[in-house]
Amino acid sequence: MTSAGELHARPISNEALVEVLQISRPAVVLGSTQSFDLVDTDRAAALGFEVVRRRSGGGVVILQPDDHVWIDVTVPRGHPLWHDDVERATWWLGEAWCEALAATFGGGDSVEGDTGWAVHRDRLVARGGDRSVCFAALGPGEVTREGRKVVGIAQRRTKDAARFQCTVFRSIDVALYSSLLRDVVASGLGEAAGVGEKLSAIAGAVVLRLSEALG
Repeated sequence: MTSAGELHARPISNEALVEVLQISRPAVVLGSTQSFDLVDTDRAAALGFEVVRRRSGGGVVILQPDDHVWIDVTVPRGHPLWHDDVERATWWLGEAWCEALAATFGGGDSVEGDTGWAVHRDRLVARGGDRSVCFAALGPGEVTREGRKVVGIAQRRTKDAARFQCTVFRSIDVALYSSLLRDVVASGLGEAAGVGEKLSAIAGAVVLRLSEALG
């Protein structure tokens, strides 16, 4: 395990990869264009959180060891799953997550939609009118269950490959976001959902499904 900052700083491989990442300490992770002013850095430091900025886009994500599953998926240019359209490039990923989630929660090999799981296939939607927090918004390829966001996806590209950073949580701690961010947290965060005690089982199921898809 290592810090979130070090994990986000890793260079992007030019090979197809599925990586499960674990952090060594809590972190407030900003999107690539976000300001550190969004965070109450004094309070974060007092609580043991590092504050870092990732190179992929999107909003703030707060991570603590063992409260989430973080999986990076790398697709090299020329791979059958590569797509030049940055929105459509995430759809297959969301479909793979849907299949693994449906199987883990019951429903066998149910396809998308059979058990309420769905892939968002449109542009970014800000719930509560604020895009500053990742799970308060819904982006292309991200997964919902009965309309509630469950899987977040951030994307970073080079000329040779794309890295998709996927996160699912045990639960969504709105109070923690409120305590560490300076501004009022968007109401849309309360509409997001975690996967509870299924978290560990989901990690194995998703890695298997993603690995099969990448070939």
